[in-house]
Amino acid sequence: MRLQVIRKRSGKTQVQVAKEASVGERLYQDYEHGKHIPSVIAAIPIAKALGSTVEELFGPAAPKTVKTPGGNRANRKNLQD
Repeated sequence: MRLQVIRKRSGKTQVQVAKEASVGERLYQDYEHGKHIPSVIAAIPIAKALGSTVEELFGPAAPKTVKTPGGNRANRKNLQD
């Protein structure tokens, strides 16, 4: 899904990105919908077509932060008691 968000942010269509990256339109659509994962050989030109990086497009998502009341160690310790 990140691929689709970044493509839309770039203002390009799926057809434009597929053409610039030299991949088939249907295959590119499958990448966006998570049906296929592109090889590195395909991912690099897709990233270039979108003015992005392979890491930004396909890398792991940022870890989620767990918030605790007050956000300090003392409060977390008190929650365990």
